[in-house]
Formats: sequence, structure tokens, C-alpha cells
Amino acid sequence: MIQAHLDMDIQRDIQPRPLWRRYWAVAPIALLVIGVVLVRQMVGDASHIIQKDQIQTATVERGNFQVDVRGVGVLKPKDLRWVSSQVTGRAEEVWVKPGAEVREGQALMRLSNPELHRELEKARWELEARRAEGHAARVMLESQMVDLQNSVVEAEFEYLSTKLKLDAETELLEKKGALISRLDYERSKLSVAQQHQRWLAQQQRVVKMQANIEASETALQARLGQVENNYQRIGDQVDNLTVTSTTEGVVQQVSLALGQHATSGASVALIASQQSLIAELQVQELQIRDIVVGQPVIIDTRSSQIRGQVIRIAPGVTAGMVQVDVELLDALPSEARPDLNVEGKIQISNIQDALYVRRPAFAPRYTSSNLYRLSTDEKFAEKTLVELGQSSVNLIQIVSGLAAGDTIIISDTSAWQQHANVLIN
Repeated sequence: MIQAHLDMDIQRDIQPRPLWRRYWAVAPIALLVIGVVLVRQMVGDASHIIQKDQIQTATVERGNFQVDVRGVGVLKPKDLRWVSSQVTGRAEEVWVKPGAEVREGQALMRLSNPELHRELEKARWELEARRAEGHAARVMLESQMVDLQNSVVEAEFEYLSTKLKLDAETELLEKKGALISRLDYERSKLSVAQQHQRWLAQQQRVVKMQANIEASETALQARLGQVENNYQRIGDQVDNLTVTSTTEGVVQQVSLALGQHATSGASVALIASQQSLIAELQVQELQIRDIVVGQPVIIDTRSSQIRGQVIRIAPGVTAGMVQVDVELLDALPSEARPDLNVEGKIQISNIQDALYVRRPAFAPRYTSSNLYRLSTDEKFAEKTLVELGQSSVNLIQIVSGLAAGDTIIISDTSAWQQHANVLIN
């Protein structure tokens, strides 16, 4: 018991705790604070990180801003003509195919129509018969005229003969003691008057016969002309069995195949002039309001550039596009041909001393858009409200929000538009 009590009265030495054990949590906190500070220095206010190789940037420039509207389309012939069949027939020979170059008057195909050839032969015989009948009628009338003219001569001779007798009897009566009765003398006077009237009548008959001959000749010519016109008409129809080109150009389409039947007036071939082409451009309906007739255009064939000007704007919209016709002002390059795909830049205006930049994605003209402007060291990008103006094919005008020399991100930023600042890694 005594030993146990002594043991309870012995005091133990208590060792103090080391500092590291009392303040061990301070070091992790300090490291965390230092890390946060370092990260803060590195990322600033950025709440999102993007990779530099995944974005595209452009720098704002100042200068003359050419406003263009882009359109795509094809070259089309300005002078396009259908060649039609003038007669009914069946295609017996076709001498051209689409793409062939033809000259005016060149034969394209030949039709067959046996009925036309029979009608032509019938008309030819009718013409020959009418000519023979006219010749016979003319000879008969001329013979009648000769008889009448002979009658006039005979009547003139009879008149002159009786007048000579009357003159002689008158001379005898004037002499005293002439052996001639008064009755015979009066009969001679009457005979002279009768012969004179007969002579005048025969002359009138000749005049009337001449008028009759002229009228008959006119009638004969009219009937003959009618037959000749019918023969010429059928002959032209036979000639039209050979279909010819009405213009110089390139065959675009042949509508009549070998053996097919063509009616009169049916279109058989389409020919386009190679020397007169226009560009038909398709322009978005939202951009058509800036386009007017007369504006200059540059047509790009991918091998050449051709100057042109707007000559027509279609009144309607098709699938969100409006057709704009462009007249080509320069000489056509060798590659130019109908249906060649081309691009066109319609020059709308030229704004002097303007701020502009390459057009960012999803940045419509005449709107306010949030664009990301890069810092001087290009490590950060800050979302900035920018007012946009007129736009061109690849450029857009900056009205406010940016200055010349600023660099912005022009690629798609829709995935991180909720972040005001981003870090470019």
C-alpha cells in the first residue's frame, strides 16, 4: 500500500508539441493561395480557355471600303433562236448534233413528204397548160386584130375610091354642058359618106379590139400568175423539207430525232449565238435591295475576269434567290460558252475612309454583335459590342466598337458566347 501511494505521488515530465505539428495546416493553405494567385496572374479574368490553332483572327483596317454583292450563276446566250419546220414531214436525215457550230443558211436536217412532191408535179403541169392556153388565146386575138386592120385598110380604099369618083363628077358638073345626071351625082355623094362611115367604124373596131386584147392579156396574166404562185408555193414547201439555220451560232438542242414526224411550225432545233452571251447570277433576296440596273459587275470564269453591268433584275424570288442579268462589256475569252459556271461581284458602292474587317461568322450587316477582341499580347480575348454597317463579299464595315489595328476572332464563337473573357492557349 505504501509503495502504491508513493507511486501515485511521482510527477511525470510533459514534453512540449513541435511547431510543425501545431501549424501543419498552414502550409497547404499557403500553397493554395499562392497557386490561386499564380493562376489568376496567368488567366486574368478569363473564365474559358480556347486553343489558338482552333480560331481565326483578322485585323481591323481603315481605307476605301468597296462594297460588293456576290452572286453565282451561268453564262447564257443573249440571242437564242428556235428553228422551226415550215412543212409537215418525217425526219429522213439529221446532220447536226448539240454543240455543233453552224452558219446562217446551213442545212440542219432533211424531211421527207412524198405528197408534196406529187403536188409540185401536178402544179408544174397545170402551169405549162395555162401557159399554152394563154399563148393560144393570144394568137387568136392577134389574128382577129390582123383581120380588123385589113378591114380598115379595105374600108379606107373603098372610101378613097368613091371620093375620087365624086371629085371627078363634081368637076364635071362645074363645067357647062357636062354629061352627068344629078341623080348619079347624089348617089356618089351618098356612097362617099357611107364608105367614110364604114372606114371610121372599122377604125373603132380596131380600137376596141386593142382594148379587148389588153384586157384579155391582163386576165391571162392574172390566171397564169395564180398558177405560177401556186407552183412557187409548193416548190418552196419542197425546198423547206431541208431545214436550215436562221442564224450563226452553236446548236443547243435538236428536238427532232431520225424518223420522227414534224408538223408545220414545230420547233426542231435551238441555236445560240456564241458572240452574244450574258451572265445570269443568283443573288440572295436579302442583298437584292442594294442592286440597281447599271451597276458595274466583275464576272469571274475562274480563268478570266470580264467587266459587265446589271441590265435586269427579276421581279420574283425563287428559293430565296433573285436572278440578276449582267451584260458582258469585254471581249469574250476562249473558255466562254453557254452554261459555263461563273461568279459575279456586283459593285454596290465605295465608302471612303471606313473601318472594315474580314467578315466574322454569324455577323449580319447593320446589326450589333458581340465580337471577341484580342489583347495586345494576343493571350486574352474580351467580348466587345460592335456595331456593324455595310457588308461586302468577304468584308464588313465597322461603325463603332473597334479601332484600326484591333484584332478580333472571326471564326465561330457560339460555343463560348456566355464567357466575357477567354484565355488563348
